[in-house]
Amino acid sequence: MAVSLVLLVASAAVLVSGQFGQIPAPSPHAGCTESSFSIPSWLVQNVKYTDANVAFDVQNRANNYTASLTCQTKESGWNACSIQGTPSSNLTLEASVQVSESSATFQLNQTWTCSDRGKSLTFTAVGNNSAALNYTSPLLVKGSLISPVAITPAYADGPKGHDSPGCTAKSEKPSWVLSLIHFTDEPGDGASTVPFQNFNLIVTNPATGYEASCMPGGSLGGTPDLSRLVCAGDEFQSSRVGLHPIITQASFDPATSVFTLNQTWFCDDTDAAKPLQINAAGSIALPLKCTTEEVDNRTNKYCTVDGAVTLTGKLGTVVTLPPYSLEDPTPQSRGDGCTLTSIFHPAWQFSDFEVHDANTSSASVTFEMILDAENRGFQYPIPIYQGKPLDGGFYQCDIGADGGNDLPLWPYQCSFKYTADKKELVLNADWACQDLDEAHPVHFSGVTTTIINSTLTCETVDGQSRCATADPGYSWVAEISNVTWGKLE
Repeated sequence: MAVSLVLLVASAAVLVSGQFGQIPAPSPHAGCTESSFSIPSWLVQNVKYTDANVAFDVQNRANNYTASLTCQTKESGWNACSIQGTPSSNLTLEASVQVSESSATFQLNQTWTCSDRGKSLTFTAVGNNSAALNYTSPLLVKGSLISPVAITPAYADGPKGHDSPGCTAKSEKPSWVLSLIHFTDEPGDGASTVPFQNFNLIVTNPATGYEASCMPGGSLGGTPDLSRLVCAGDEFQSSRVGLHPIITQASFDPATSVFTLNQTWFCDDTDAAKPLQINAAGSIALPLKCTTEEVDNRTNKYCTVDGAVTLTGKLGTVVTLPPYSLEDPTPQSRGDGCTLTSIFHPAWQFSDFEVHDANTSSASVTFEMILDAENRGFQYPIPIYQGKPLDGGFYQCDIGADGGNDLPLWPYQCSFKYTADKKELVLNADWACQDLDEAHPVHFSGVTTTIINSTLTCETVDGQSRCATADPGYSWVAEISNVTWGKLE
């Protein structure tokens, strides 16, 4: 990158200052267990080649284990590596290297244990990656878990355009394309009509291809605030962006027609091991073309811009983030999702419990349920209806529609039994968690026995009775016992 970009080597927690404030700090880093499920991977660095040996350092990104390895490469094909002379067969980390005339391939297999969640779990992961012999940056070796369950974690897509060819080069001279610009000014009379102003446009960054739609933010009085526009792009439609969403802040001054923009974006197209966080800002007087309309001795104004306008920016702060922060970021703790909840504190949340036609042969039970996970995404409880009878007084669950909001947090099959005189609900459930590897979900089974600790009030309408919890908003959490888990064969 040109010398005009001042590179500040810093951690991912560095805040890039701008005209409109700072980027929010990330959540605390995840622990060993969560990281092992999310990023079973290694960094291979400080590689040194000689005629008969390859030496390198390895860092496990899940548990921060480090080791220095040496591999003899006299023989063609794969060559086993050792740590300070210890045979590879005696190590929890097994490594081998294959060297060709122009590249080297590193293959890693490691077993480790995490105990940060009270319950110890042992992980085994394997992975490999190649690099040119003259590559000097840390090499990321992404792994797949073999145990405690065989999955390949879903890696983040990263912020829009971070790896687009030319992202870094184009960012040296930042600019944006402004399009679909509209401004409305209706003064109102302050009595029967209130003053109203509106402004919106589309901002496109040619370096990344990222588009943001900007519109007024609200103020305490409910009047649109053009001095602090709200700008958002596809980061609100995808959960795969990762830890570094693009931040766009903007304002518009109706008196001068000046639009001001401040944006932070990311590039790692030249080397994923050296990702850049780039900030730039700029202002432009928009060439608005306006029409007016007289309404009750007031002049309303409606303005647009023909075509698109290019806004040239001024480069701000550029920060070098830790290696692979964009394409495989270190996870931040955002609360347990489906898999970790099901392993460490499995429980269902129940609500909307009802009994229809109680004390009759056609009595039926309905309720809603969802896994009691801290991180539920956009999911809400799903209805469960009483299906066909099974042995032992159980009924098959008829599972209602889920709305397709996010990954499921409820059973894909279950059965239940309700004992009215004890107000006891017993649920046998099978569910699958897709939050780590959507293509290869982890399957769970468990049993829940719970009491509905709420008064049931009944009413009869047209000869049909309905008994429900006295508080319509009543919900409760019940633990899941005898949990088994793994992958379906």
